[in-house]
Amino acid sequence: MHLCIHYAFCNTFSIDKNDIDVAKIFLNRINQYLYQSNNNEYISPFHEYWKEKHQEILNISINRNQARKIAEIFEQIFSSPSTFPQLELNTKITNTKGLSKENIANVRFYTAIQDFKINIYKDGRNPFQKYLEKPEWFEPEKIVESPNIILEFLEYLGATGSQGDKRIKWMLEASKFLLETCNGQAYNLLEICNNDLELVRKLISDERDIGFSRKKADMFIRDMLDWNIWDTDIGIEKLNVASDTNTIRVALRTGLLELDFPLLASYLDVYCYQYGLVDYKTQEGWRTVWEEWKKIPNNHCPKTPASMDYLIYKSIGKKYCKLNKRKCEECVLNQVCPPDKRNLKPPRSISIYGQTGWESGKTDAGGGGGIMS
Repeated sequence: MHLCIHYAFCNTFSIDKNDIDVAKIFLNRINQYLYQSNNNEYISPFHEYWKEKHQEILNISINRNQARKIAEIFEQIFSSPSTFPQLELNTKITNTKGLSKENIANVRFYTAIQDFKINIYKDGRNPFQKYLEKPEWFEPEKIVESPNIILEFLEYLGATGSQGDKRIKWMLEASKFLLETCNGQAYNLLEICNNDLELVRKLISDERDIGFSRKKADMFIRDMLDWNIWDTDIGIEKLNVASDTNTIRVALRTGLLELDFPLLASYLDVYCYQYGLVDYKTQEGWRTVWEEWKKIPNNHCPKTPASMDYLIYKSIGKKYCKLNKRKCEECVLNQVCPPDKRNLKPPRSISIYGQTGWESGKTDAGGGGGIMS
């Protein structure tokens, strides 16, 4: 037991004990506060307190001055992309010979649903070319008639081991949705929603449980626009940069998001209050960059924040601003990032509502309990 803890604990509780006795009392109290429940709603008193106070404690704010600096660099990149050949500005779709717009829309619709915790393009996979060989993987009527098709598709993506039950359910429900609402064609979603992109997002992410969060919906819609599958500007400004570990990390290290102290480990955030707040603030932060960018005279700002996503997440986050192997000297944002923020890391999610065992890990004054590997 560190002497500082001994000093703090003994002074707090007015006791005079040796280190082992202090450790017994300290660990028992910590265990009670963090992990023992007095009711069925929360794991512990701490999590009830954290729900109420996490926003005040974290005190996350958006630094508009940093947003402006980032916007000025993005303007340099977008105004002269050939000067930055190392950077990809948007997703590219290749080898689509033989595919119609309807085919491409369905392939992206189904892959967007599965686009979490896996890389759908890993090892040279090309789901679009796979359509020519296995069209039934992307045809909702065939999927509903023979759900085993879903397993074939997930095996191809290498997605059978990561929340496979969810993936199967969502793909089946998404197929039913396409058949019920747009004659089996995701391409028709835009027409059904009167060419309004915000209505498309609401329909697939808010009104039906088919595997689309707003984040995934924004990615799907962004690609439909970037690939010229759809053509509309209605509601385009509502789309956001997708918040993920890469876009969050860049937002933290550039100082776009300001914190009073580094984020807590996920063990203390099993209800994802911190994660949800950071997710929201990241989207708002990148939207602020977009707003500042639009103020620059004769700018080349895209029509939607979502069109900045690929540059931030892929070209900067995954290539240069890596979790533990930063390449700051090579990064276009090197001059922006404050030295004391370059080691900041994003939060992780181990939600009690997921498949991580936290709900069954509740315990009480009897002790023991917890989660199993």
